[in-house]
Amino acid sequence: MPDDPEVQPRRGLVVALDGPASSGKSSVGAAAAARLGYRFCDTGLLYRAVTWLALRRGIGEGDPAALVRLVEEVELLPDEVGRLAHVAIDGEDATAAVRGPEVDGAVSAISRVPELRAALLERQRRLVDGGRIIMAGRDIGTVVLPDADLKLFLDASAEERARRRAEERGLAPDGPEAAAILGELRRRDTLDSTRPVAPLRAAPDAVHLQTDGNAFATTVDLVVEAIRERERSAVAAPRPAAAAPSETGTRPAAPARGGRRPIEPTPIATRLNPVIWIGSLVMRVLARLFTQVHIEGDLEAIPRSGAILIAANHASNADPVLIGAFLNQRFGRPLNWLGKREVFEWPILSWLARHGGVHPVDRGAADVEAFRSAMRILEAGHVLAVFPEGTRSPDGRLQGAKDGVAVLALRSGALVVPIGVGDSDRLWPKGGRMPRFTRSVSVRIGAPFRLGEALATTNAFATAGHLRAKEAGTNLIMRRIAALLPERQRGAYAGEAPEA
Repeated sequence: MPDDPEVQPRRGLVVALDGPASSGKSSVGAAAAARLGYRFCDTGLLYRAVTWLALRRGIGEGDPAALVRLVEEVELLPDEVGRLAHVAIDGEDATAAVRGPEVDGAVSAISRVPELRAALLERQRRLVDGGRIIMAGRDIGTVVLPDADLKLFLDASAEERARRRAEERGLAPDGPEAAAILGELRRRDTLDSTRPVAPLRAAPDAVHLQTDGNAFATTVDLVVEAIRERERSAVAAPRPAAAAPSETGTRPAAPARGGRRPIEPTPIATRLNPVIWIGSLVMRVLARLFTQVHIEGDLEAIPRSGAILIAANHASNADPVLIGAFLNQRFGRPLNWLGKREVFEWPILSWLARHGGVHPVDRGAADVEAFRSAMRILEAGHVLAVFPEGTRSPDGRLQGAKDGVAVLALRSGALVVPIGVGDSDRLWPKGGRMPRFTRSVSVRIGAPFRLGEALATTNAFATAGHLRAKEAGTNLIMRRIAALLPERQRGAYAGEAPEA
């Protein structure tokens, strides 16, 4: 569905989405987030994960200290579009397990433990840094984010919610299992609404959405329109910088975001527009004033369509110029980059960046926001360039890389193109204000490959699953980059034979 032109440019809001069990918060919230380009988090996964662990270890609600210790063992992971929709425990994906019926019956009792809720409170609040997020739960608008930009309460009768859950599980609507689901939902409603700590209720200023009889798409439309309407209001009347403390005495979430207004997403660079073409030309001329640039590799092997993930070493501020300015035209396609939001706070630089394929990432929410922006580019079938090391090397040698590049490659299915930029650290060393005159630098382009297919020839997928596959994938990509570099720059990957 095309964006409403009246909303452009839109602010990114923090949206609290509450409601009883099985009201559709997770599925509806995730779908609305995808439509709007927002992040999404189902906070119930945290409570479910702790409950699952508690059941496995025989820990009950009477031992709050033990429950709190379980919190550190739970990790929320983004899915293929950046939604925090997966749970990892002890390095294993436990998402399916924590959604099981055993957890259904125990999660309300565990969730009402005050010490556990306090332990999870700040963790949940940190997730909204950077804004542009829909956070779903049962007390988001009343306790977790009392100053959220928009509060929605998604509701449906117990009978309607039981029917939906039975349908999801393939059960007969009039069978005993469906009846048991209805009884369990009524029990949970009573527990959730009468617990002394953070009871389930709509915030006084929440928009109440009753969804009985609605098709799923209809409910998603209601949520999307409510957010767009609030976005329109926010543009006309910005929120105050601070809000009063909540009834619980906790500080509201807005100060945690530092009062910084979220940056609007940049349009994906899909063609060599005048800004990219002229900018590349100027950068090439400037680079050649300081050094000779040698481009090596089979450029014909790079396809002119489809998603491409360029992974390169990062030894110098000159690297984006040497890669982007010299390869945009040779590829016949523009490169998209992720850049810190500070670039977008200067009017001229912001305009150039937005038209030059640079996409803002707020470092307060860098992991999820960067992943979401990157997946948006790759899923649209375009070119994204990343530095897997995450930051410039202090001495020009390869550092240990982050696993994010492997996650992107595996989940997007993009063609990975390794690039080794040789001797750029001598051209413009870290800490230097200006480039130095250097005899030459090289940009070596490796053979493109698909990470999933390359890993299939190893035992990475057959050993310890998701997390080990990420590590193996990252290592493989970095070895292929190392093979393109002078030996002195191979650093953490020196001496490792690259795989073909």
